[in-house]
Amino acid sequence: MNTSPSVETTNQIINCIKKKQLAHLNTQDKILNSNTLTINRSEVVNFGSCSYLSLEFDGRLKNKAIEFISNYGTQFSSSRAYVSITPYSELEEKVEQIFGNHIVLVPTTTLGHTAAIPILVGCSDAVIMDHQVHNSVQTAVKIVKASGTHVEMVRHNRMDLLESRIIELTACHEEIWYMADGVYSMFGDFAPMKEILLLLDRYKQFNVYFDDAHGMSCYGKNGRGYVLSEFEQHERMVVATSFAKGFASGGGAIVFPNQKMAEKVRNCGGTLITSGPMQPAAIGAAIASAEIHLSDEIYSLQNKLKENIKYANFLLEKFGLPNVSEPKSPIFFIGVGLPKVGYNVVSKMFTDGHLVNIGIFPAVPIKNTGVRFTVNCSHTFEQIYNLISDLSKNFSLALVEEDYSLEQIRQAFKIKSRFEKDIEGEIQQIISAKQLKIVLTATIMDVNKDEWNNSIGSGNSFDWNALNVLENSFTGNENSNENWNFNYLIIRDPKGEIVLATFMTSGIMKDDMLSEESISIELEELRRTNPEFYTSRFLSVGSLISEGNHMFIDKLHGSWKQAMSSFFEIMEELQDKYQAVNLIIRDLPVNDNEMDDVMVDNAYFRLEMPRAYELRIDSWKEKEDFKSTLSKRSKRHFKENVTNHIHKFKVSHEKNLKPESMKKLYELYLN
Repeated sequence: MNTSPSVETTNQIINCIKKKQLAHLNTQDKILNSNTLTINRSEVVNFGSCSYLSLEFDGRLKNKAIEFISNYGTQFSSSRAYVSITPYSELEEKVEQIFGNHIVLVPTTTLGHTAAIPILVGCSDAVIMDHQVHNSVQTAVKIVKASGTHVEMVRHNRMDLLESRIIELTACHEEIWYMADGVYSMFGDFAPMKEILLLLDRYKQFNVYFDDAHGMSCYGKNGRGYVLSEFEQHERMVVATSFAKGFASGGGAIVFPNQKMAEKVRNCGGTLITSGPMQPAAIGAAIASAEIHLSDEIYSLQNKLKENIKYANFLLEKFGLPNVSEPKSPIFFIGVGLPKVGYNVVSKMFTDGHLVNIGIFPAVPIKNTGVRFTVNCSHTFEQIYNLISDLSKNFSLALVEEDYSLEQIRQAFKIKSRFEKDIEGEIQQIISAKQLKIVLTATIMDVNKDEWNNSIGSGNSFDWNALNVLENSFTGNENSNENWNFNYLIIRDPKGEIVLATFMTSGIMKDDMLSEESISIELEELRRTNPEFYTSRFLSVGSLISEGNHMFIDKLHGSWKQAMSSFFEIMEELQDKYQAVNLIIRDLPVNDNEMDDVMVDNAYFRLEMPRAYELRIDSWKEKEDFKSTLSKRSKRHFKENVTNHIHKFKVSHEKNLKPESMKKLYELYLN
């Protein structure tokens, strides 16, 4: 099966999380009626639920769902383009009351996006997606992109960049659509609504499509969501929402500014014509939930949620944890930086009786991994206190055990130092006295020859002498592009034993190294006049011309993973020093699952490189031995094109070359 590198990377990460028993879990409870779950025979408090008002156990919703199953069966299997069951019209009426505008009910928010976006967006329009807009929106946008619509992404919540793109795109496109979330599902931050409203008023070709699934019920009049709590629906704004979170039923709705737009999506939206409807139980629960939303009870529930959010924020501030989410959001994201730190914290939290989630690639950038948890109306202050108290303890332990720092987290998330005020002392108390000695030098001349050859240089093409030649060849050249920076790293334990040894080079690299031959041929023509065309700076373990395992690691040593952590830090420092775009850790042993896990934990992904050609010659010593290894066709080729011409060549093996021979070989090398 040939899959894209991004799919392979995601699959590798998910399998890693599954092995650590942090994902694809199942409860073992026969009955659920509270916020505690049984997983792997352990009872944990669920801090991963998006049912923010905790209505899923409300008797009114359950009874209505049971009533509708009794009255209409477990499903009504018909496209709504043909016929809908009786209560559908009742639900539509109530949902329109909640939003005060025209709506179309959808079986899921994802199917709603897939129905609406291809109808709303034309081929002559342009789509700009926020970099963190929900994956379901991105999937729907692929449909219009395939039809020729211009699609691009903009950095998260950067209204200045968005405006510049609007200005440029309006010159050659009819309508500009911005796709964003109201409340973002990972970092728990909000869309900047006031700035977006200004852009809507300023640019008449500008339209906005929001996914406000996580805002539904938590905010606004009748719980209509975060987006519509900020201002009335704009005439060029569409809002999609979900009933599967705070609303606690199932299905969802698309809210339109006018009847004509709603009717067109209802009549022509692909998934509204070909997909099934909301099922009776979900419709019953949704009607009961809508009645609560249309009463004053919704504001009591919102206030209860607000108090829990406030209390959680107070405790996070008190314990000094790096919370990167918004203070009014029920979604909390504690930045930890690297996957390995996240795994460590989440595992410890589970042991202490709290179910929290790991926020990891592809949902967030790989080095913006975090511990994600949600609070809802069912949580008590005691449960929230126990959660954050244990989180503070486990966060500190994980940083020490994984050899990571608050400073690195601050840099990754661009957060202020105030978060570490109460936790720094705790970390210092935990830090082990066991330290590794790190030596980094810029020339092989400063490295002990015997130690190098007996560790990393043993059996490889980069022993001490070979690297001395490599240094002399790629330093001091008149053309700066022919020079590399060299760095040699040796990490020892307190006794002086080598735990890790490697060397790194940095220079200019052609970006088409792995491209098709035809592409490289065209680029080489352009490089005749511009040698640096389509190149970038690299930092690589080993070099571009060496082969073999470029890193010696004593995996029997108890501190080898700690040494790897130090190695990763040094690589990042050198990357900054040399302004390297490409960071390459190459030629590690294959089928080393333990090393693969360490690499993923530290935010590095495996990428299969083209295979090097290898010819085994230890199985034959004479010509006849070699011929016996060939196929019938190859034997014929060997006879006709090789054996018949051997007399034309003189072959000798020289241990020492004369200057004129060396010069000739160098000319061949230049060719």
